[in-house]
Amino acid sequence: MTETSTGAVRYRARVFCEQSGFRFVERVATSVEQLRIDLVEQGITLVSAETMSQGGKRRQTSRFPLLVFCQQLLSLLEAGLQLVEAVDTLAEKELDTSYHQVLAQLQTGLRSGLSFSQALEAYPEIFPPLFQAAIEASEQTGGVSEALKRFVIYETQFQALRSRLVGALIYPALLLSLGGLVIAFLLGYVVPRFSVVFIDRLHDMPYLSGVVIRLGLSIAENPMRAGLLSLGVLVGFGVLVAHPIARSWVMGMAWRFPWLGERILAFELVRIYRSLGMLLRGGIPAVRSLQMIAGIAPLRSRHSIARAILSVSEGLPISVALHREGFTTVVSERLLAVGERSGKMGEMMERAADFLDTELERSVDRAVRLLEPLMMVVIGVLIGGIVMLMYLPIFELADSVR
Repeated sequence: MTETSTGAVRYRARVFCEQSGFRFVERVATSVEQLRIDLVEQGITLVSAETMSQGGKRRQTSRFPLLVFCQQLLSLLEAGLQLVEAVDTLAEKELDTSYHQVLAQLQTGLRSGLSFSQALEAYPEIFPPLFQAAIEASEQTGGVSEALKRFVIYETQFQALRSRLVGALIYPALLLSLGGLVIAFLLGYVVPRFSVVFIDRLHDMPYLSGVVIRLGLSIAENPMRAGLLSLGVLVGFGVLVAHPIARSWVMGMAWRFPWLGERILAFELVRIYRSLGMLLRGGIPAVRSLQMIAGIAPLRSRHSIARAILSVSEGLPISVALHREGFTTVVSERLLAVGERSGKMGEMMERAADFLDTELERSVDRAVRLLEPLMMVVIGVLIGGIVMLMYLPIFELADSVR
């Protein structure tokens, strides 16, 4: 079959064979079902397939609703459906093409004899390692429903914490944006036109007023340069927000401030404790659990987690290893010690996360309540100062006329 055949499409397929294990291949077929039949004739099992564009690149799909998928799958399993039947049901009812394709590939993998965790491996960008590990551990005990329930709780709690933090920052960000726009309008439009009047009196006016007037004249003479400079500042800020290394550097700088550094640490500990709690309660060993959370930890913390993994692998209790690397607080240290003695380390991890979650929410709420009026005062002083410095030469000119 050639790529020019009627209805033929190029696929990038993830396949499994006993000799080489999992691997990717590119094939041309009229449909996914035809591709599966062609591969079966070669003794190869199709796990997943993605349509490729004419340039040879995979077509981008929209974000898969992982939490919704887990909730729906859990509901069907608790209703008594088998795993294959539940995935079939979700695939049949899904109208979105990209979502349906993912579910169809999971369905194909399960019907080909793959386990659920093996079928999930075909989409690492959709199903994170934490989710795959929890499912893999549950398959050994037959508790897929319990693993799904733990992941739904974990993801719901983490998203709720993140939503609260983002919601607390919306008003300050809006206030800063509006204040910045007003200041930019004054400096970029009002001041340049106002400055022309005083071009001959720069040496006779107050120093700060002269700075503002000269700034306005510079913008009026080089509007393109001023616009490019402003655009460069915005792009630089966007890079700091989007680039992982730059974002890690900014967070590292924020760590140096006592109160802010403590809140950032608390947020990271909440995520680490919830992840470890979910994995440990799922029956995954401590070393393996720590290795898996290393991928979601910030860059600056990964060396510390690596040392903790080494300590636990050498026989040190996980509570002691985390304490040595600075991943505990006074309360969490005692809770983890209780977990070591009672054998309920996963449960104690989640309790520690709940405690830190409550403390973090209260601290952020206090900070926002204090920050909002402070920001209004600062922005008001800046805007009022610019206006006052513009009109100060006029007042002095009026006094000299008298």
